[in-house]
Amino acid sequence: MLLSRRSFNFSSLAALGLSLSGLTGCSKPKRKDVLRIGLLSPRTGMDSQVGQACERGGRVAELLLKDTLPPLEIIYNDTESSVDIGRNKAEMMISEGTHILIGAHNSSVTAAVAQVCEQRKTPFLINIAAAKRITEQGYRYVFRNFPTTDVLAANGIKLMNELFQLRDTPPKTAALLYINDTYGQSMYEAISYYFPRFNLPCRLVEIVSYDPRTQDLSGEIAKIKASKAELLIPVTRLNDAIQMMREIVKQRYNPMGIISPGSPGMYEKQFFSILGAHSEYCITNTCWYNPNSALAQRAHAIFEKLYPKEQFDLNVAFTIEAILIAVDAYQRAQSFHGQDLGQAIRTTNIKERIVFGGSIAFDKKGQALNIESVALQNRNGTPQIILPKKLQQIAPIFPFPAWQTS
Repeated sequence: MLLSRRSFNFSSLAALGLSLSGLTGCSKPKRKDVLRIGLLSPRTGMDSQVGQACERGGRVAELLLKDTLPPLEIIYNDTESSVDIGRNKAEMMISEGTHILIGAHNSSVTAAVAQVCEQRKTPFLINIAAAKRITEQGYRYVFRNFPTTDVLAANGIKLMNELFQLRDTPPKTAALLYINDTYGQSMYEAISYYFPRFNLPCRLVEIVSYDPRTQDLSGEIAKIKASKAELLIPVTRLNDAIQMMREIVKQRYNPMGIISPGSPGMYEKQFFSILGAHSEYCITNTCWYNPNSALAQRAHAIFEKLYPKEQFDLNVAFTIEAILIAVDAYQRAQSFHGQDLGQAIRTTNIKERIVFGGSIAFDKKGQALNIESVALQNRNGTPQIILPKKLQQIAPIFPFPAWQTS
């Protein structure tokens, strides 16, 4: 049911299943000030699909928390996938009185915004961005409710092993294909570290990187095909994931499987809509919303009414959670001052969440704890959970059927 302004007030949070720490018992605002949250996302540029999904998450959160105390004002700004534009927009929003910033997907842009927020003593909640170094700087005002590349890689490789153990004939060789940007390089380092430590049945026989500006992956796929790797491990973004699949089908490269340990691209709606049947069976091991969570179900119901043709994915889920964290921090701090909000965020302990994992909490570096991964397999035009077993929506198909080129 879509919530109306008349039917939804802050005391309704319990009915929605929002067990945010420090919010119970509040029926009237202690202040009439507006909590201003700035959402920075790449609505245009190479990551525009992700940025638009993050904005949809913000719109869902606005409705989910409509008439909260204090009232929310979410300011949306486009980074255009540019470091300089992201930095300038962050400066502008802080100067205009924004209390908390959220963003920004691309790790390089996110790192630049983090520097601005730290200098301006304004809390920055990272909803999407995985490069480990961002939360290794000793920042006091930067918090990330998203796993680092180390966590993504470790969780993703562990899930690969779980899948292989379900089969009598797992792959014996593998190739790694990764985008050579800040995020991709960080993932490559993490995979290189964890791959030999999980006792996988396969070994890496080929490692190929590519420029993020590339428009042609034919040479890279030809090299991987020549290696005869039985498993392809891609670290991509959306557009190059599409290029990769087109070349795989064109060159009739038929590995036993294609499994990403945590990168965007293969689970996104445009991947399905452009590739059709050739998007099927790909697997992405990544953080995801918990379909068994009552809170996730309520957020999903609102999303379906607002965006019936779009996909409720991790970009939406983590954006909603970031806004919940911001509201929770204000309710406990009862202050718009950056130092007070930052301290409140640091002591966050939200029990019920949208994303699969334990309580929302941060370590001393501002890095999220308790986020787990699931294995998603593309089936019938949507990503569906195949592991862990307790969340399974459909049984895995592995090895993959051969690509059909006709």
